[in-house]
Amino acid sequence: MLRQLLEILPFYLLITILKILPFEKRVYWGGQVCKFLLPLVRNFYERVDKNLRLIYPFMSHQKRKEFIKENSQMIGKSFIELMFNREFQQRNNKIAYNKEELAPLIAAKKVKKPIIIISGHIGSWEAVRSVLKKYGLTSGALYQRNRNIFYERLHLSAIKEGGEPIFEVGRSGTRKMISLVRSGGIVALMIDQAVNEGEYFQFLGNPAKTSTSIAQIALKYGALLIPAYGIRTDIGGIEVFFDKPIELKNVNSITQTMNSSLEKRVEANPTQWYWPHRRWK
Repeated sequence: MLRQLLEILPFYLLITILKILPFEKRVYWGGQVCKFLLPLVRNFYERVDKNLRLIYPFMSHQKRKEFIKENSQMIGKSFIELMFNREFQQRNNKIAYNKEELAPLIAAKKVKKPIIIISGHIGSWEAVRSVLKKYGLTSGALYQRNRNIFYERLHLSAIKEGGEPIFEVGRSGTRKMISLVRSGGIVALMIDQAVNEGEYFQFLGNPAKTSTSIAQIALKYGALLIPAYGIRTDIGGIEVFFDKPIELKNVNSITQTMNSSLEKRVEANPTQWYWPHRRWK
């Protein structure tokens, strides 16, 4: 426990210092701090560098270094937004989106049709749930418990600000999530992490172990399945995109379509994705 406390102290210090700043300044300086510090963390740097060499084999060493710095800055911004999620949610009027893209979701909610929003750790992912909340489409979500008990409290509390209920990854959490879907509820899920029970589907030109459970649940309960992403703009804003509903053909088709949807966003905004993931095992 002492080790976990020592691990979290620098984080607490950063959050405490940032609290004195206006929200936008917190996000900016959080990004700047991470841009400087994260590349110095050996495990972080090596994981990102390994993934970049796999996906961009012709990228020079210098370009990868520059990429990792920018990626670290983006990660820092998203992290600070999450840690101050209550204030972030209150600023959803600053998030751009096309209301017409929400039409299928609003229509489904009226008839209590199950809704599954799929996304990835790219850009400002909490912005998606923020827009949904604005239209009464509050979504539940799955989350992975953090091993650090001190950070876990902050992490779970921050996620809940984006919407509830929150289900912990595992059999119990999955059962509760399925119950929500079956009753016509809304759940937002991330699809860009490798899972042991997954199958291999193409992602960024390479086979990546991907869960097929989302496709199975969507098929079984006839859920509206929509990809959505919060992408940072060149002028410092955030734009949320809701893609067209995925056709529920079969498990393999649905799963590959989900991967392809995220793939297009990563290809268009490569430094905004969370590259430290061990996506290709």
